[in-house]
Amino acid sequence: MGEYKTVPGGVTAVPGFKASGIHAGLKKVKKDLAIIYSEVPAKAAGMFTTNKVKAAPLVLDLEHLKIDTCRAIVVNSGNANACTGEEGLKDAKSMALKTAKELGLVPEEVLVGSTGIIGVKMPMAKVLKGIKLAVKELSSEGGPLAAEAILTTDTFSKQISFQFMVGSKTVTVGGIAKGSGM
Repeated sequence: MGEYKTVPGGVTAVPGFKASGIHAGLKKVKKDLAIIYSEVPAKAAGMFTTNKVKAAPLVLDLEHLKIDTCRAIVVNSGNANACTGEEGLKDAKSMALKTAKELGLVPEEVLVGSTGIIGVKMPMAKVLKGIKLAVKELSSEGGPLAAEAILTTDTFSKQISFQFMVGSKTVTVGGIAKGSGM
């Protein structure tokens, strides 16, 4: 890889990516819903738990990743949508469908993530309203807001972006993560 330099922006440092992070009402005050959007189809892969019990968004994402491309990721914090049964899977599908509709995509191009309290029903009216707002807020400067919106017990947001050369082409990589004491 050779020399690389860090650049600002997190996930939106990558040309063609937009993101947003908004307060949808799942938490009392803090941002709690993020969308990351690619203007063109992007290759996608995932690493998932090997546990027999998987949260509804993971079950859905395993299906959606069979086409190995993705255009958007919608993530809420404050509610894990885990141990919620068939209703939880229906809610994850609704999140993908609403995001796809707002962005002009098909649901299989959308991945869903949920993090937070386990075993609690998703407040779907807030989530769906939040998705609509988050799509309107998408910006090429929205990476830091998305990093903030996925936090649960984290004490700070985690994001990185850097560039390096491959031949005569500049490659930009950006990402966000969450986790605290995990």
